[in-house]
Amino acid sequence: MRKCLATVAAALLYATAALAQTQTSTQRPGPPNAQPPSQPEVIGSAQGPLPQREIDYIGIIDKARKQHSVSRSLDARRDTRMNLQIAVHEFMGLSHNAQDWVGIFKDCKKTREGALTLEIEVAPGVTIATWDNANMDVSYNTLLKPYTSVGKIAGSLAIGDTVVFSADLIGSVISSDDDMVLHPQVIGQFFKLKKQDDPAPQQ
Repeated sequence: MRKCLATVAAALLYATAALAQTQTSTQRPGPPNAQPPSQPEVIGSAQGPLPQREIDYIGIIDKARKQHSVSRSLDARRDTRMNLQIAVHEFMGLSHNAQDWVGIFKDCKKTREGALTLEIEVAPGVTIATWDNANMDVSYNTLLKPYTSVGKIAGSLAIGDTVVFSADLIGSVISSDDDMVLHPQVIGQFFKLKKQDDPAPQQ
């Protein structure tokens, strides 16, 4: 059964302290007047410009994936996953809102209770999604009602459509260390959705 990592404060504080000690002991001063390294281009799934906050989020994932690619042990991959969680936790801060992010529509299904699921990819292998069943969604209310504006639009989209959405990001789906770095999935409560270049939906 999948679980959602909604709060990891104690573990993150412990890991942050350990990470800070490691960094302090290994950092070396650079040469005088050294220029900061250039930031690599962040690639999202959708074509065109992305909001800066979305770019920053995808950049955190990219950095963790690069670290994962050179991790040669289970412990190293676990540390990479933990460092990713810390980085995302610090990045999100008090606001877990994704405002006008751009992604690719991946899936929409109807549950046996008649609600709709939604899955959007913001970067290759990085998705924002509702829960996919009512049992997991009891405490989160992420599943869409078909008669709402978001539900109507979700039900009309075709796989591959570019969409603009806003959502409250509730937490990461807990899975293996590898999956949480290479294929991270965040559970979101969507409150705005439209196909790119379509007029804004009426509330």
